[in-house]
Amino acid sequence: SSLGRNEWAQLALGGRDYSASEALKAVIKGKSQNDFVQGRTSLMIVPGTYDFKVVDELVTNFHAPDSTLMLLVSAFLGSGRKVRDVYHEAQNMGYRFLSYGDVCFFSRSKKRK
Repeated sequence: SSLGRNEWAQLALGGRDYSASEALKAVIKGKSQNDFVQGRTSLMIVPGTYDFKVVDELVTNFHAPDSTLMLLVSAFLGSGRKVRDVYHEAQNMGYRFLSYGDVCFFSRSKKRK
């Protein structure tokens, strides 16, 4: 089943391919630090479908169980079960949840290629 996820695909324009970093540089070129760029994405990071290539550590707060941010954390840790275990332990230790709650630090083993 598809959730409408789209991975970044290189943009081909005028017979030339542009990488993600080249496209971003073109978008922000000439912008001051007070300018902002906005856009939309349909990328949904869920367990089993997204391969983290850059990030091996994540600092975040404890999210509501039904939030899409929990999908991100579950994907980062590799399974929803790991997140449930961490959250149960946090509840047992009295940690606070949601926006004004406690922060958590997740680290995963670095993949070597």
